Amino acid sequence: MRIFIYIGLALFVISGICVGGFTTGTQQRGNYYSESKEDRKIKNKVAKWSALGGVLSLAIAGLVYLL
Repeated sequence: MRIFIYIGLALFVISGICVGGFTTGTQQRGNYYSESKEDRKIKNKVAKWSALGGVLSLAIAGLVYLL
């Protein structure tokens, strides 16, 4: 069960890093204008899938805990 919790948290951290969730507004604006449209698209795709994987992993951990 713990492994699913750790995997879920790690995937949420990866998602947060990809969308720039741990930066200030000034840093976020600088990052936005310094990367290409294709790079943003790839980063958003990675963030979306890692967030989905994090949710699924934490849901599995919750089900294992209940059973």
